[in-house]
Amino acid sequence: MVVFSLALSLTVILFLVNKKVNMGYSMLIAAALLALLNGRSIQYISRVFLGTMLNESTITLALTVALISILAHLMDKYLILDRMITALETVLRSAKFTILLAPSIMGTLIVYGGALMSCPVVGRLGDRLSITKDDKAAINLLFRHGLYLIFPLSPAMILATELGGFGQWDLIKMHLPVSIIMYVLGYFFFVRNYKEPEIKEIDKGAYIGALMEFGLYALPILISLVGALILPIPFYISLLMGIGVTIAINTLDKKKDRKYDIGENPLKTIYKGIKLPLVIAILGIMFYRNIVTDLDEIYVFVGSLLDRGMPLELLIFIASGIICLSLASPQPGIAILFPIILPLAPTYEMSLLYGMFIFTTSFLFYYISPLHLCQVLTLEYFGVGLKKLYRNYMYLIPLTFLSMVVIYMVNILYTKEIMTFLRF
Repeated sequence: MVVFSLALSLTVILFLVNKKVNMGYSMLIAAALLALLNGRSIQYISRVFLGTMLNESTITLALTVALISILAHLMDKYLILDRMITALETVLRSAKFTILLAPSIMGTLIVYGGALMSCPVVGRLGDRLSITKDDKAAINLLFRHGLYLIFPLSPAMILATELGGFGQWDLIKMHLPVSIIMYVLGYFFFVRNYKEPEIKEIDKGAYIGALMEFGLYALPILISLVGALILPIPFYISLLMGIGVTIAINTLDKKKDRKYDIGENPLKTIYKGIKLPLVIAILGIMFYRNIVTDLDEIYVFVGSLLDRGMPLELLIFIASGIICLSLASPQPGIAILFPIILPLAPTYEMSLLYGMFIFTTSFLFYYISPLHLCQVLTLEYFGVGLKKLYRNYMYLIPLTFLSMVVIYMVNILYTKEIMTFLRF
């Protein structure tokens, strides 16, 4: 019954999402259905729902995602992001390096379908490099999303560290080699063979000015990251600091040039930047996760599959493929599989490895999903068909996955050797 109920709940999510119902509402409905099909009462569902909404982790996660969307909105409206990218090209002295880094920097502002923001930049630089349309699409998607594996402010990373109880640096260090390999492969396949255009010479003063300008306009992101990674403060505090810096920059800009005055009170702009669908999605994910966590039948079933000889890694691959390819999001894969798989780990190190396998596999299936909104918008912008894009992924995605598997296996063997040594 538990397999049927899980499959049915995932089908309901897919159906509702395809009908343009918010991911959060879809997962709330599916979680309630999952509980009912497994004999739980309405009172039980209400109790879990209320506990989820009042849980500190849920509130912190929802607040963090809301603030990230506000920061993205402010930097876009105040034209800070555009000027940051322009200054970066001057500093790097290379259209190739800029086309690699620009989508990554813009990708630090996590917004639904946000790849559309970097399309004009990639398009302009791609024209200078004479890059084909299908390579432009691949570049925009790859160099925007490759950072997600290591970016501490991505919703997937925040969710994974929260649900897995991991130190953020621990998970980032596991993902870092995979992210680097993905970027290197992307450069090799999509950028390397194009000729660098001639760069206009500038004097030392102009170069220093561009460097200072980039530092200024990157400050909101840098403040948010420094606060989150180095200082012992919560994410939402560092994000509030980043938002404050963004408003301060705009205040200075308006005094110099009225074109930066959008004629709107900052509080109103902040309000408009709150992406409620993203917040609701987090609430739905956490509720679904809590329902799944409380269903002992799932753990019994997973245990029976493993007892019959199914490799844990194959189970993760199939499950994350079904979930993330269908729902075009890595978060549901993490939310559903973490509470099922991680309790099977005998140590923190093994739990971290399982978490890496789930996270990376979920990310890659989400990345290639036909329903992935960033992909849909990028293909539409550049006028490229899905078939051509998938042809570009023919080697990139398998090699990226293979690199993760190699890292996983090496760490598994190392961890087992350490455990064997400690027994003696």
